Amino acid sequence: MAIDVTDATFQVEVLDRSNSVPVIVDLWAPWCEPCKTLGPILEKHCDATNGKVVLAKVNVDENPSISMAFQVQSIPAVFILKDGAVMDGFVGVKPDHAIKEIVEALIPLGEAALQPVAEVALEPEPVVINDDFDNELAGLLPQVKTDEVAKSRYLEILDIMGTEDPRTAGYRRKLTAQLF
Repeated sequence: MAIDVTDATFQVEVLDRSNSVPVIVDLWAPWCEPCKTLGPILEKHCDATNGKVVLAKVNVDENPSISMAFQVQSIPAVFILKDGAVMDGFVGVKPDHAIKEIVEALIPLGEAALQPVAEVALEPEPVVINDDFDNELAGLLPQVKTDEVAKSRYLEILDIMGTEDPRTAGYRRKLTAQLF
């Protein structure tokens, strides 16, 4: 599934939608020859997922705020978002088989969001957190949009915390909201 996204629709079509399925954001322009090669490949493989992965196409000439938020310096630029946060991305054209692998690797994320989960929970183990990341992240967050060092440190802390830390997803959402 491919949709055209604008500065005005980015929040709903990309950030909000990424809470239920992975969204691939393709930043392109009509004058960009490599974009004309990559776009149809992305569309083909996203369409093949039957809505489990969504392609959001952004014309950077018409929607400069999005490309500025992603700090794009070259196109085509592709970003993969899940749960309101950037998971991965690349710049330039990749071959068909590489795009297919990237898209297919995202399908379990989309299926997991669509499938009901039946769990029998006993008592959850308490999560013990012995670090000062909360304070440091709170201090860095207002700076991430304008300060590359602060943004790098913020991302470094999220990597250290890892996906198992229950706070990570929330901090990724806050970072995305701050950047956009």
